[in-house]
Amino acid sequence: MQMGGWYRRALTVTVRMAIGLTSLALLAPQVPAALADAVLAPVPVVEQASLPDGFAMVAETSTLRLHANFTDSRLVVEDRRSGKMWASNPFEQLGPQKASQEDALFLLSATNAKRQMTNLLTWNTEKPKISAVNIPGGFRATYDIDKFKMRFTIEYVIREEKAADGRAVPFLEVTVPDKGIEEYGDCKLVTSPTCFKIVTLEILPLFGAARAGQKGYVMVPDGAGAIVEFKPEYPQYRQRYSAQIFGPDAAANLFTVGGSGGRGGNSVTRPTMPIWGLKQEDGAYAGIVTQGEFQANVNAYLAGYIMNANRGSAEFIFRRQASIPRRRSVFVNKIEEDRLPGDRQVRYVILTGDDSNYAGMGRAFRDYLMLVKGLKPLPAEPPRPLLDLFMGITRRTSFREDFVPMTTFDQALTIIGEFINKGVKDFDVHLIGWADDGYRGRWPRRYPSESTLGGDERLRNLVQEAKRLGVKVFFEDDYMFGYTFSSGGIIGQIPGLRNIWPNWSYGFNSRWDTVRGVNKLPVFEGSGGIYLLNPVIARDNYLERDLPTHKAMGIDGVVLRQMGNMVMSDTNARYPLSRGEVAATWMKMADREREALGGVMVQGANAYVLGHTDRVYDAPVTSLDAFGDATVPVYHIATQGLVVRHTIRANLRNDPKTELLRQYEWGMQPVYQLTYAPSSDLIRTDYNLLYSSQYEDWLDPAVQEYKSMRETFGFLSGQAIMNHEILQRNFNRVTYADGTRLYVNYNPDSRRTPEGAEIRGYGYALERKGR
Repeated sequence: MQMGGWYRRALTVTVRMAIGLTSLALLAPQVPAALADAVLAPVPVVEQASLPDGFAMVAETSTLRLHANFTDSRLVVEDRRSGKMWASNPFEQLGPQKASQEDALFLLSATNAKRQMTNLLTWNTEKPKISAVNIPGGFRATYDIDKFKMRFTIEYVIREEKAADGRAVPFLEVTVPDKGIEEYGDCKLVTSPTCFKIVTLEILPLFGAARAGQKGYVMVPDGAGAIVEFKPEYPQYRQRYSAQIFGPDAAANLFTVGGSGGRGGNSVTRPTMPIWGLKQEDGAYAGIVTQGEFQANVNAYLAGYIMNANRGSAEFIFRRQASIPRRRSVFVNKIEEDRLPGDRQVRYVILTGDDSNYAGMGRAFRDYLMLVKGLKPLPAEPPRPLLDLFMGITRRTSFREDFVPMTTFDQALTIIGEFINKGVKDFDVHLIGWADDGYRGRWPRRYPSESTLGGDERLRNLVQEAKRLGVKVFFEDDYMFGYTFSSGGIIGQIPGLRNIWPNWSYGFNSRWDTVRGVNKLPVFEGSGGIYLLNPVIARDNYLERDLPTHKAMGIDGVVLRQMGNMVMSDTNARYPLSRGEVAATWMKMADREREALGGVMVQGANAYVLGHTDRVYDAPVTSLDAFGDATVPVYHIATQGLVVRHTIRANLRNDPKTELLRQYEWGMQPVYQLTYAPSSDLIRTDYNLLYSSQYEDWLDPAVQEYKSMRETFGFLSGQAIMNHEILQRNFNRVTYADGTRLYVNYNPDSRRTPEGAEIRGYGYALERKGR
């Protein structure tokens, strides 16, 4: 069934609850005895600031204090370094009339027994029963909403970690334990008035909210990152920023491969990181979703949307919606019956001083990657240049098909030799479209390699000769997609028989081997005949099958197509997987490839690839969401010095001057994608995006850029970005850990640095420490 036939935007049958906690009984938590005896690290602190009546301290670290109101469960995090207060809710009314959500500690949407989204109901008068107990570092509150027959707990604690450079990393950690969620209504009948099921939960929607008129911005993780400035005038906004972390779930939405030119790369930006941030006057925080990030949205609001407050938050998804088939071509929108399992957790890293900006938010995520995910700094050596060679593609029409060779295996050696003769040495080559049938391929079939290009014998010779010349060869590989032309016909659809002739059929079973959506149907892109393969089956049946052949070829690694650009859940009956489990299985496959071959790259920048890929192939180069005011390189601040990041197809730049400057500024490395044959041969193929690629046209520019990146910027490979500043419009400064400063001027006329140095139009200046 084509996904386009069943994906429809659902209306809403939700109960949207802004839980106003104005007269709720809360057991007053007592300060743990251990807290009174704790020895705090000496840090510059200010005297405890005054708070509204009813707040008392419940926990303390060397840098933070946690205060709670014992009558309504609101909380305040006090930064002991600056005295700044970060409140769960505004202390004072935001406008002439109090908005219904001003006292909300969470926003809850629920559905009834019918699970059909037909109504939207705002409700803020029901008073949940609340009980609270002390836990180490904070307190746990249990909310019992009798009218909706559900209860859940939320834990609020403050913690402190030590960064690699010795800095304290203080944060508020908010956890929604899965075992603490209970839906106890009677749901046996679809007409039951007591059946309610949680759909989404947005926690602390007003934490640190900035009043209208205050200065600051919200940072959203769209693409590389973007900031949304607080506006001096605030109309009644009808839109907010709301996007699912790592992009939409292909199992619940229309299957779009995502990328420029089909499966080629990024074209639509998405949140690549589970992070957002808010700067308010002289302080800031970075919100990081540490558990449940695969089923969560990042939300951002400007003053004028419902209330006069600028704010950001994380919204967790507990049930998805889908179009369920009733009969042929007839569908009904329904919410899932079962709740998505797992704990949900957010940490709010409190930033102060020079860190209270979007660069500090990026560094907060960098700290998280190093402290929690175990990423290590890169060695202090220039990264090896990477060159893409596009080999060929099958051109299919209604009545015939023919293979279009763009670079044979022998011609690839010629191109490699030309680069070496021009002085580019010790570089890597990535072969695209080498497998049977070229780029479009007969996935999951790989071998034998395309005979028109020279077959296995010439491919093996290419790898061996390249290695002799100091060039490493990587194969593009695909374990996400299954192409119906490779299904082996009728026999290929029979699991038992399919394995009798493994050298002939190499197919997959579209019924049992594919990803299934929320509605239990196979996820299928009809116009291209492409299915998504179940990751467990792809690993066990295809990766393990072909890995020995890869190794026998002598290659140095693979580039895994699109695994970092999209992620989905899977309701496959044999191997059901959540989105997190799909990503984890893919990353285990990447680890297996690296273990066997020596290297692996993953296409796409989603944060779960970090630590599992040697390089981020196709890193974010912009932020396209119209909600943002300025693109900022939060992703690159977080990852610079931890992983090499590549911007692809440098020969297809739309604006070469500015895109090259951005590459310098953000610390990325270029990839040229070239061919031996003229690019005009790709007309009427599925890869006609490669409109300028003949290597003879691009040899000199590519050589010059590869040399420049290695000789001029190579020493920064292992350096962290400590600060990024917008000095003037289109005039920025980057500061590295060793003191190196890079000025980049995107204006046509010159600009002067704060020290008085002149930077020419569309130019840059690199000030190395001590020079």
